[in-house]
Amino acid sequence: MIFTIILARLLTPEDFGLVGMSMILLGFANLITEFGMSAAVVQTSEDVNKAAHYAFVINMAASVLINILVVIFALPFAHVFGGGEELAQVIRYRSIYITISGLSVVPGALLQRELRFKQLGLSQIPAELTSTGGAIILALMGFGVWSLVIGGILGEIIRAVLLWSYERPWIWLRPQKWDWQVAGSILKFGIPTFASSGTRYFQDQVDTWFVGRRLGATAVGLYGKAFSLTTTIVSLLTGSLFVSVLFPSYAKIKEDKPRLTRAYLKSTTMVFLIVVPISIGLAITAPLLVPVLLGKQWLAMIPAWQMFSLFGLTRPISVNSSPVFLAVGQPQRNLSASAVLLVVLLPLLFIFVDRYDIVGAAAAVSISHLVAMLFNVFQVNQILPGTARRTLLQSIPFLVSGGLMALGVLLLQDPILALAGGPNVWALIMVIAAGAIIYIAITLLLQWKLVIEIYELIIVSLRLDERWPRLLPPRLRVTK
Repeated sequence: MIFTIILARLLTPEDFGLVGMSMILLGFANLITEFGMSAAVVQTSEDVNKAAHYAFVINMAASVLINILVVIFALPFAHVFGGGEELAQVIRYRSIYITISGLSVVPGALLQRELRFKQLGLSQIPAELTSTGGAIILALMGFGVWSLVIGGILGEIIRAVLLWSYERPWIWLRPQKWDWQVAGSILKFGIPTFASSGTRYFQDQVDTWFVGRRLGATAVGLYGKAFSLTTTIVSLLTGSLFVSVLFPSYAKIKEDKPRLTRAYLKSTTMVFLIVVPISIGLAITAPLLVPVLLGKQWLAMIPAWQMFSLFGLTRPISVNSSPVFLAVGQPQRNLSASAVLLVVLLPLLFIFVDRYDIVGAAAAVSISHLVAMLFNVFQVNQILPGTARRTLLQSIPFLVSGGLMALGVLLLQDPILALAGGPNVWALIMVIAAGAIIYIAITLLLQWKLVIEIYELIIVSLRLDERWPRLLPPRLRVTK
């Protein structure tokens, strides 16, 4: 996040927009070349040596072929995305990303199959640091948009090298006699996986494509940065909690509907506690936060930033629904929610973007996700009757707390700016601190029991009570 902010101060929205537009194409190309091979290798019950080799051959053949096609047809692709020769040049040089990324698919899948998640994480962190760190150095040297292009390629090379170093021996390089049964099983699993991933990719990228097509690279840079910076924290929180923790937990208690209902409501409540102040706080501090942290070249994205900040309020319910659907064996409900989202999103993009630029696109995305969230509430209520009403009721105290926090910050903002001598880092820190104090105070008044439960959960989960037993309330110390 810090490196991203530094890059934003060094480069222009147009630089980020050109790379963002190119990555829509290259990301989809990666989906095609990967073709579900990663998931197929992870789940295969066939000879893993054969499966890994076949997946590697298929993946690399597709990667090289599509890489060549992207280079040849870079200019027509650039026109499709609303760009010209400058975007085509970025696409041509950045397209090597397709082949390099293909090298990581099979070793990464084998590490996942072996549950070696530590190694997967250790490969990702240096890659990210290389990508952003390299881009910062190149940006300081005046490379402009090419700092992002070269930095991204360097990061992907580091990731591939580390994955290959962690996953030894390189069984995917050992020649295998072609076995159509094994190859067929891989493709049979990979094709529907690719279809599902492709649908999700379209859902996630159609708005950015639309902005680029109608408004150009600078608008994409402003729009993309507003979205990524406002949703990163919430996405990390909801993604790690709901996907990694809640799905396995829900699956264990799926037959006990009352218990599953309590778990669903409790998890949603806990995430509301954190997401509400972050989302509302980002929205109300945007006029101060954006110029102080990112620079004046990003001022035009403030309205879109505020829209996306409030969009984050839909995340606790929407993302919490998916693990419930998977746990009870009804994954098709996720597809239904995606269909509802697209049905609302596409016409709104046509209506709003031409009239309101990137703010219109942000509004279209926010409204469509709000509708999809309400649809998910309805779907969960069909599985766990009574949750819709209770979800609405339990969200009210947090929205009240967030609203009062917003009011307090707005009232204190001018005195703080006067005290700090204008809009600067100290003013931003004081505004954020004031908002945090107000929200915590109101939450302690309205949600004291929940705060105690979360405190106890943290102490027990981190096993701090084993070293410092007095951290636990007396009632829990007695039971132990």
